[in-house]
Amino acid sequence: MNHPLIQENKFVIPISYGSTEVIDTGKWGFQKPHTQFMTAPCQESCPAGNNIPQFLYLAQKGEYGNALLTILKENPFPGICGRVCFHPCEVSCNRDKYDESVSISALERYIFDTTSDQVPNLNPVQNVNGRGVAVVGSGPAGLSCAYFLRLLGHKVTVFEAYKEAGGIMTYVIPGYRLPKAIVKKEIDRMIALGIEIKTGAKVGRDITLDALNEYDAVFLSIGAGIESPLGIEGEAFEKVMHGLDFLKRINSGSSIPGGQDVIVVGGGNTAMDVARSSIRNGCRVTIAYRRGRAEMPAIKDEIDDTEEEGARFEFLIQPVRIKMLSDKRLAVEFQRMKLGEPDASGRPRAIPVEGTDFIMETDYLITATGENVDLVSLPTDLIKNGLVYVDNFLRTKNAKMFAGGDVVDQPRTIVTAIGAGKKAAISIDLYLKGVSPEKMFSGIRVGDKGSISFEAYTSGGRFEMNRAAQKVVTFDKLNTLYFEHTSRVKKRKLSREASLKSFQEVNLGLSAEEATTSVSRCFTCGTCNYCYNCYFFCPEGVIALDPIKGTKYVDYEHCKGCGTCAKSCPRNVVVMKEL
Repeated sequence: MNHPLIQENKFVIPISYGSTEVIDTGKWGFQKPHTQFMTAPCQESCPAGNNIPQFLYLAQKGEYGNALLTILKENPFPGICGRVCFHPCEVSCNRDKYDESVSISALERYIFDTTSDQVPNLNPVQNVNGRGVAVVGSGPAGLSCAYFLRLLGHKVTVFEAYKEAGGIMTYVIPGYRLPKAIVKKEIDRMIALGIEIKTGAKVGRDITLDALNEYDAVFLSIGAGIESPLGIEGEAFEKVMHGLDFLKRINSGSSIPGGQDVIVVGGGNTAMDVARSSIRNGCRVTIAYRRGRAEMPAIKDEIDDTEEEGARFEFLIQPVRIKMLSDKRLAVEFQRMKLGEPDASGRPRAIPVEGTDFIMETDYLITATGENVDLVSLPTDLIKNGLVYVDNFLRTKNAKMFAGGDVVDQPRTIVTAIGAGKKAAISIDLYLKGVSPEKMFSGIRVGDKGSISFEAYTSGGRFEMNRAAQKVVTFDKLNTLYFEHTSRVKKRKLSREASLKSFQEVNLGLSAEEATTSVSRCFTCGTCNYCYNCYFFCPEGVIALDPIKGTKYVDYEHCKGCGTCAKSCPRNVVVMKEL
């Protein structure tokens, strides 16, 4: 037999120097490559539904204006969230399973800061059928709802009880974490859209419920501004203060005298803000918390910063009595605690230990143990268990009234409030159109953790580039052979000495070089970023890419279906499917 593979009665045999298990067989004639965009876990975990892979991809290309617009499609507060968000996106980042998570929050801030002089063209819908909507409360939930309603073309009036808009962002969070100039810039952007904000207008005092009923729809987003009492003897002493009242005094320019001993009771972000503000006022601070450090609800970074700045922590103790001493100092009686089974919050229950009482003296005791909402002005039929009761679409029992933020049962964070405001805006828009929300919301969800996409809603409920599948890319689906191990860029901060002299912002943000390094670490999970692997590895040369137009072309007539392109795709975007 005269055959090119037979030489001198010897066959030429192919040899593999590795495992041949990676070579699929038997399906090649039936399956061809297809592009399937999926949801990244960071985006799924963001309560605001930020399209994180997209804005990081644009930032990597240096298109910071377009990156900002991408964020603003889902979140009206990038400058704020980039500073004070508890960044659940970074906890879910696939990169964290490879080396360290991407610095998403810091990059969001950098994009905002870099484009601070630009006026983004948000293009509100010119809705001739736009209706009048009242929003009660100008915190993050209320302003977010107003923002998205205005983008949908509705006429929005926001009623705020205080003299300035912003709620917790303006009156509670200290300037060393969130400069007020940043909050003002974000709110000014909303006002420029045509949102009317009436300050000094409290429902039940300056505006009646009957007046609200004249609007086509109402969104209730009253903030939690009433401190939860400790319920112990001596709580009424003048030197016992509530955390929110203290922070409002700080933000208005007044404070307690310096050089004092201060005990802060609580373990949340409010407690950390009170402690750090007191330290800046020259006080010696002890934080008393009834559980352990691991159970503290405050953002971990805030806890660490509070300790670095000099606060002392006392865990597993709870105040039970307060007495005034002859020198006007306070004698606070504490009882030691132990941890038991989980309670309704999922954290171990704090159980008193009998016979363990002890005394700590202090000049001031500041409580930060939770806040309640003033519901006196609202109809009682809307209230259940001390909050406004809503369904999955934030509808109340009153058909034209919706509610979200602190006034309903949801986590009390800024980014969660933003997500609630967006959800309420879409629900209100559907209500005004007479459309049921059930089907629409199933088509605009981002993964399975409750986030939704405003961009998907405005495009008819369909995710761009086959994102309707809404599947989340897990780490095991990525091909990490093409990624180099790198570390996160560490935050730049003011020195401790400099930061404690004033309320100047402590975190300095990323430099241009640090931002470039940080953004390059993103895997862009589930999104094609034109790495050209499929093009370079295709043995038949049947794949063509046009990164300018954002298109990919496969010559299916000549494609053998070998699957090499899918195997070499780092981001699980190229998948093999039957034609």
